[in-house]
This record gives sequence, structure tokens and C-alpha cells, in this order.
Amino acid sequence: MIPIKLNKTLQLAVENCGKKHRLIVYNNGVENVCRKESVGKLRQFIVSDEKTLFGGRLRLHKNIAGIAIEVKGKIEGIIKVDDFLKLLSDAL
Repeated sequence: MIPIKLNKTLQLAVENCGKKHRLIVYNNGVENVCRKESVGKLRQFIVSDEKTLFGGRLRLHKNIAGIAIEVKGKIEGIIKVDDFLKLLSDAL
């Protein structure tokens, strides 16, 4: 599990959790928020017309620049779609 840096203090990581993947945002190495979702639904989000995935403290928003990661109501970083897909495949 190699995390992607979102900003100075936050990192996004994905770990395999049975049939689902667990998306985790770490704050200075400490787990801040997480969300479990199936790989199929995450990949479907990438190719669909949906702009937002999830509700609650961790949300993903798709835009021209890539995927914006919202944590507790604030956009903390944007990652490229290819980097997100690599993160998902590395967790398998």
C-alpha cells in the first residue's frame, strides 16, 4: 500500500478488505477517515457521468483535473484518474 500525497499533511491510501477496497485518508500518518466500497463501483464511477461518489466525511468528486478528494467538507487534494486506478490495482 503506497499512499498518494494530497497536501502537506494528508495522504490517500487503498487497502484490500475482502470483496471491497478501503479508501483511507491519513493525517500525519494517523487514520483520519475511511470508506469501504467495491472495486466495481469505484471503477464504474471513473467511466460514468456521475460527478460525486459517497456522502459523509469522505467524498470523491470527478472533474477535468482528475478526482478531487473531499474530507470533512473541504477539498484536500486532486489526483489524476490514472494515479487513482493504479492505487486501486496495487491494492488487489
